[in-house]
Parts: sequence; C-alpha cells; structure tokens
Amino acid sequence: GLKVQAETSSERERRVRGLYEMSRDLSAALLAEQVADIGARFLATEFGARSTVLATDADDQLHALPGGTASVDMGVAQRASEHGEAAGHGTDTLPASPCLVLPLKAPMRLRGVLAVEPGQTRVLGPEQRRLLDTCASLLAISLERIHYIEVAQKSIVQIESERLRNSLLAAISHDLRTPLTALVGLADTLELTKPPPSTQQREITAAIRQSAQRMHALVNNLLDMA
Repeated sequence: GLKVQAETSSERERRVRGLYEMSRDLSAALLAEQVADIGARFLATEFGARSTVLATDADDQLHALPGGTASVDMGVAQRASEHGEAAGHGTDTLPASPCLVLPLKAPMRLRGVLAVEPGQTRVLGPEQRRLLDTCASLLAISLERIHYIEVAQKSIVQIESERLRNSLLAAISHDLRTPLTALVGLADTLELTKPPPSTQQREITAAIRQSAQRMHALVNNLLDMA
C-alpha cells in the first residue's frame, strides 16, 4: 500500500510539474497559435493524446487553430461551445464521438473549445479528467489575455491615428486661416490709402473682404465637422 501511495504521489508531482511548465510557457505566448501548440505538447506528453484548439471569432464562430492533430466533429464542438459544457467521448452528451470536447471558459467569456482525442487510454479517470479541465482553463485564460493584448494594440494605433489627424487638422487650420485673415487686413488697408480709392476700387476691396470672410467661415465649418 505504501508503494502504491508513493507511486501515486510521484505521478501527481510529475503532473503538477507539467502543469507548471505549461503555465510558464503560456505566460510568454503572444499568439493564439502558440497557445494551441503549448497545449498540444502537454496533452501529448501527459496522455499521449492528439488535440485541436478551436477559437471563437467576433461572430462566435469556431475556427480551428493551426497545428491541431485531432479530427474534430464540428457538431460536437458547436454543442460544447453553445452550452458551455463538455461533450463527446466520456460524457453523457454525444458519447459516440471519438473526441472529448471541453469548453474554454475564461473569466470574461467562452474563448473556444479544446478537442482531445485520447491515445491508448480510452477511459479517463477522475484525476485525469480534472487535469484536462485544468489544462482547458489555462488555455482559456491565455487566449483571453492575448485577445486583450490585441485590443490594447488596436487602441494604441487608434489613439496615434487620432493624434496625427488632430495635428494635421491644426496645421491645415493655421495654414488656411492665416492668408484669409491677411486678405481681410489688406482689404481694410486699401480703403485707408491716400489718395482715397475710387468707387470702383472700394467695390473691389469690399468684394475681396467679403470673399475672404466667407472662405474663413467655410473653413471653420469644415474643421468643426471634421
């Protein structure tokens, strides 16, 4: 009995070490494809199983990530995704499927499913199932972290684009308003010249002033709308 307990403890320690190494690798992953590859290596080492990660897109549609080796029944995968519960092999839902499909539940939302095709061990014990659930949870958290990294990067790009746009608008505003203001000032100066301008010259000066003021108002309206 002591020998069995020692072997069980050693096996449990080995699995915990494997989980630690996987979580360490996942913390450095920057792409969803890397997350799928790390999960596939862990499952192959611990269970001799083939696996495929299917991630959800913005429309909640499942798409298999590259590197998957398990043949996935999309009906079972869609069922697990929609209900947020395991389906397929070893469950009460569609048990005839050769794959066990686990939902990847992250803190904010479901990020996809993990399809596991067991190797020689066709029946998974309670401890193995708990290990699979832990693996799925780690994968889900990593996929959500990567998602928010992408959101942050897009936000930074958008902020920089807005900043560039505002700088361009400020430059255009200055470059357009300055000559228009100068035209109004020159028109006022012409009316004060000696000898006084003729009636025709006053009409031309007034037309210049009105056109410049009209253009100045138009520029202001365009910049306000932009």
